[in-house]
Amino acid sequence: MVEFVMSSDRTSVVVSKRDAGAFEYPFSASCHPGREIAEQRTLAWVRRLRLVPDGRSLSRLKATNFSHLAAWLLPSASTQTLQLASDFTAALFLLDDAYDEGQLSTDPESVEWLNEKYLGELFGYTEADMSDPLTRGMLDVRERIRRSHPHFFLNRWLSHFQYYYEANLWEANNRKQMRVPHLEEYLMMRRYSGAVYTYCDLLELLLERPLPLEVVQHPLIQTVRDICNDILCWTNDYFSLGKELTNGETHNLIVVLRNECVSTLEEAIDRLKDMHERRVAEYQGVKEKVLALWADDEIRLYLDAVEAMIAGNQRWALEAGRYSGLESLIVRAG
Repeated sequence: MVEFVMSSDRTSVVVSKRDAGAFEYPFSASCHPGREIAEQRTLAWVRRLRLVPDGRSLSRLKATNFSHLAAWLLPSASTQTLQLASDFTAALFLLDDAYDEGQLSTDPESVEWLNEKYLGELFGYTEADMSDPLTRGMLDVRERIRRSHPHFFLNRWLSHFQYYYEANLWEANNRKQMRVPHLEEYLMMRRYSGAVYTYCDLLELLLERPLPLEVVQHPLIQTVRDICNDILCWTNDYFSLGKELTNGETHNLIVVLRNECVSTLEEAIDRLKDMHERRVAEYQGVKEKVLALWADDEIRLYLDAVEAMIAGNQRWALEAGRYSGLESLIVRAG
């Protein structure tokens, strides 16, 4: 049993990873059988594109179990889609740590400049700086989506990725001001900072064709994606709490709840679990409405994929070194 001792100025609490598995779902998780092959291919991809500076950084990246996350989130994916998700996850971890750790984390001016650079490169507005390892990684992922899938899907994925970049700027401004966000603000922005919508998009690649606009933008399907996003982000906040308290990070639902609604971490954790249970129940109700409106196999397959992603995320978090005090992966951005 692995335990985190989480200290704060108000209280200390010990949370067991065994207890963390208490998040329950009315559906099961499974893992893609090709995860080890995907990991080896992603590590080769990282070396080929020189995304990390040395062997030590490569070992730390491997310890995050990035390919296992992709395999738990998309257990029924084709080999090609799993590899795309594995490579994207590795690059996203590097990008996330570059924004969240070190000087960039409290430097919104630099973050804004980098956002303009990276988004300009991804959307093709500016010439790509191929000396930047993060540019090389993300452009490679973009090109593989562009070559294999409809352009409307690529634009959908890029638009959600744009929100992730903008959420990083919001976080940097908060850190500079030493500000804990308000609850409603945090709940909204957490959906973007976690990049989960980009994975909800990748689920469409499990279908014969990505969802048409009239389906994907329907309020019921949007609610499915919002609930999935909330569940993944809130549970990740639970699993990462020890690491984030150690680093002084305030962008965590438990910290926000403690600051605004309750007085101790234990009470905030209980509140998060209650919110999580309500969200799972809400999903069940929305699912019934979706299946009553659309009876086709593609929608049912998409819902199955959403459920596998929700349940699989917890299974990955329980085994992930990323939330076990592992030293952060710092890649020079820009």
